Amino acid sequence: GRDPWRQGDAAGFGVALSMARGTGADWLMPNIAGEASPSNGPLPFWLGAAAARALPFLSEHAAVRGAAMLSLVLLFFALWYAVYPLAKRPGVMPADPLGAAASRVDFGRAIADSALLVLLATIGVIARVHETTAEAAQLTVCAVFLFGAARALEHPLSGGLIAGGAIAASVMTRGMLPAAALLANALALPLFSRPYRLVAWRWLASVLAMALAASLPWPLALAGAGETGRAYLEAWLDWNRIQLTGPTLAGIGYYLRTLPWYFWPAWPIAAWALIRWRGKLGLAAVALPLAMAAAFDPVALPAPSASESHLLPAALPLAMLAAAGLPTLKRNVVSLIDWFAVMTYSVIGFVVWAYWIAFVTGYPPRMAFRASQIAPGFEPDWIVVEIVLGLLASAAWLALVRWRVSRQPPMIWRAVVLSSGGMVLAWFLLMTLWLPAFNQRNTYRDLALKVAAALPERYDCVSTRALGAAQRATLFYFGHLRFA
Repeated sequence: GRDPWRQGDAAGFGVALSMARGTGADWLMPNIAGEASPSNGPLPFWLGAAAARALPFLSEHAAVRGAAMLSLVLLFFALWYAVYPLAKRPGVMPADPLGAAASRVDFGRAIADSALLVLLATIGVIARVHETTAEAAQLTVCAVFLFGAARALEHPLSGGLIAGGAIAASVMTRGMLPAAALLANALALPLFSRPYRLVAWRWLASVLAMALAASLPWPLALAGAGETGRAYLEAWLDWNRIQLTGPTLAGIGYYLRTLPWYFWPAWPIAAWALIRWRGKLGLAAVALPLAMAAAFDPVALPAPSASESHLLPAALPLAMLAAAGLPTLKRNVVSLIDWFAVMTYSVIGFVVWAYWIAFVTGYPPRMAFRASQIAPGFEPDWIVVEIVLGLLASAAWLALVRWRVSRQPPMIWRAVVLSSGGMVLAWFLLMTLWLPAFNQRNTYRDLALKVAAALPERYDCVSTRALGAAQRATLFYFGHLRFA
């Protein structure tokens, strides 16, 4: 129910749109209305462009966002099925000499559920995964790699092929540096984990073969596409080299300031898990996410500029480690996490409602003025359906809090259910009550329509000067401008 939003979301949509409206050359060389975009691999945008062409009854943006939604669903499935087989392996489940605890299957399911809840609760993830960007697609690629690596313990050939395919997909999504991190993870696992040493040869052979075979066709196709293709390939290789020109002191400072809140509440629980499992780091359930985190954490440092997007893949191994640590949390720690979640997200929900009411009614005046600064010039209106949905979401939050406090359920995931539910509440309220205002603030629709109306009926092309990728994509989408 919104337009492509400025910055990354609109720019990513612009690549898929150019493919959907373009020719085979546009599918081979990602661009935004003719301007090369070597920082974006083609894979996620192939899926969006295919959806736009296959679903002509939808707007192009709706079709591309639909493909991104399917990618998000794949992320959740891949993470769950990466955690589940690891959690039910011997050595992970707490000892139960009386046989009164849950079965290994139920325990594995509970840990997998916990990993999903931790991921949902992680603050830095929620906005990024709703964008039509290569960064969001990279998170799904990493989840598929984790799924392949977990599957390899029982089925090393198929698991290795899946993981190798994910490495190749990473090359065609965010370039060679994330792919190198995944490959390093695959190579390191047999060194630190005995279960992976038992399947090392079949695991590594299938990973390397698949990664090499599946990652070469696109660069080779560029090399064989004439002078234009070779120039694009060189630009893509240059962009990959630029990713190794850091780190900078400013970037390191940015990450130090960002990490504590970006990965909250996953990182403290993950740290606790490492302390509790410090004598069993070779267990596959610990070694796989630990190797993944160790491989991806340094990826952010060599980049020439600091960005949240470099941190995003590390959310998956932190969620896996946190899930493994949840069964060992003490009752007072669980109560502290619950108290923090209830207080934080109840206040956030109240503030969202209060400022929206002031925004619509104009009272109290000071709150109404501050709310109006979110989207200057926007005229708020009563949105009945969204109000009803917001009320239902708020009632669901209160019911969840009451259920958690009154029943004290014994589920392993009880420590994070309120954190994940509160995050969903906050995002849901923002994307219902505040969506029209946010859309007005973040869209270039009106600008694009005005520019299109100002142009003559017949013209050859429009020249640009210092035009950003998001603006170019939006002008191309809404105004159908033909750029030089």
